[in-house]
Amino acid sequence: MAPKKSSSKKSNNSSTAKAKQQSNVVEEEPLGPSPLNLSMIHKPFKNSNYKTPKKSKNLKQILAAERTQELALDVPTYQNIECPPSVLPQKKYCDVTGLVAKYTDPKTGLRYHNSEIYQFIRTLSVPNVQAYLASRNAAVVLK
Repeated sequence: MAPKKSSSKKSNNSSTAKAKQQSNVVEEEPLGPSPLNLSMIHKPFKNSNYKTPKKSKNLKQILAAERTQELALDVPTYQNIECPPSVLPQKKYCDVTGLVAKYTDPKTGLRYHNSEIYQFIRTLSVPNVQAYLASRNAAVVLK
């Protein structure tokens, strides 16, 4: 029974040590300022340094402003700009779908986007092919 008494003394000693630590924790409160009340701090809704970007004008407003100004004829404006034709090739579009056409049917001259459209073009009659060609002003008399 003696070992039991010694173990109970150790547990009593450890429990008193824990109680002292807890009391130390309770006694150690922060000495600095109390926590801030965020509702009392002034928070502006907008950033005071923010500047609105310049608003752009549409073409109609620019042209109206140019009409009121009297400029020399050699000064370029939106109304007298001249430019050469583009050096890039003209884009070709599918006559059926309107997508970019990669291919042209050699028999009918219709442009098409993929093989599914090509199969559809093969089923078209001559008047229908003429109508598609006329839609892009490329009417060709097929025989």
